[in-house]
Amino acid sequence: MEILKQQQWLIIAVVFFGIMAYIAWIRWRDRKWINRRFDSDTVLAISFGVNYFGSATESGKPRKSSGFLLLLPDRLFYRSRLKKLELEIPAAKIARVYHDRSHKGVNLHQSLVKIDFLNAGNEKDTAAFKVPYPPQWLQAIENTLIKKSKRS
Repeated sequence: MEILKQQQWLIIAVVFFGIMAYIAWIRWRDRKWINRRFDSDTVLAISFGVNYFGSATESGKPRKSSGFLLLLPDRLFYRSRLKKLELEIPAAKIARVYHDRSHKGVNLHQSLVKIDFLNAGNEKDTAAFKVPYPPQWLQAIENTLIKKSKRS
């Protein structure tokens, strides 16, 4: 026990590298799942650590799930890590993509990428995501999916 008191940096280092190894393992597992589900050459952009706050047509306050977001040539795809929740938004169903800080009337105090789209029931709906580098995602979705569907 005396060595632990004198070498506290060792405990901190072990915990830090343990957390880093866990994050690397989670991302490896997600990448493996993506490669099995999609052709690796069709994925245009990937973001891990994305928070999804649900869609506007779901009842209740915004719920948060963490997972990854994929930009494919013809759609957006989200999958949560723990709940295995999946959301697929085809390019033809996307009306607009924009930045906001609130969802379902609740200020979430963070930068959100919001997507207005038609859901499976052909109702207007909005999905909200917290992604790394929101301006890049907004531009990528706009250039890849929205402009492409307008040209078609």
